[in-house]
Amino acid sequence: MCRLNTASDTPVCHECLADLPWIGTACQRCANPTITGKLSRVICPTCQKKPPPFDQVIAPFEYRFPVDQLIQLAKFNGQAHLLNSLAELLSLQLQDKTMPELIIPVPLHQKRLQERQYNQAALLAKKITRNLDIPFNNRLLIKTENTPHQAELDRKARRKNLRNSFHCIGSPPHSVAVVDDVMTTGTTAAEISRVLKAAGCQKVYIWIIARTAKELHLF
Repeated sequence: MCRLNTASDTPVCHECLADLPWIGTACQRCANPTITGKLSRVICPTCQKKPPPFDQVIAPFEYRFPVDQLIQLAKFNGQAHLLNSLAELLSLQLQDKTMPELIIPVPLHQKRLQERQYNQAALLAKKITRNLDIPFNNRLLIKTENTPHQAELDRKARRKNLRNSFHCIGSPPHSVAVVDDVMTTGTTAAEISRVLKAAGCQKVYIWIIARTAKELHLF
């Protein structure tokens, strides 16, 4: 981003905003951007055939340039300050959405957290909870298994990799929003949603910065 001062409600100037990979038409359940769909409210064939355990995904951007590079720099290169503007833009996207009773981040295993020194999902979640005035909890959900990076695995291996790796500590409220940076296959979101609902949560919303697009031919 150009770092120019902006007088608007967003932390990014109008020119940079126009260059960002905003999601247009997308599945109303999993937020997968649709390529050929023309309707404003659609459910993709995958979600129709097998509804995911989460209730809705909100994502302002597709995971491509320049958002993908900003996230990578924030996540792996110690430039966590880049998350602030992205969290602000996600917060604006959420203004007219159903609000949960609690916001939680996707947790990191303790060893991974020590290596990285921070959890990017927690930083995003804290910023969003301040913007939306919703309670935040960083201890309700923990990751007990230090699993390999999901990006290194195919879809089937991702599901097996995360099985029984998350645990809910205590009783979640009726509705929870889970915050993360990126959704690719949705395996992490699905596993966390299953854990939360097994613990008594009724509604799980997934709030992310960017969604990897998969081409869907709806019509």
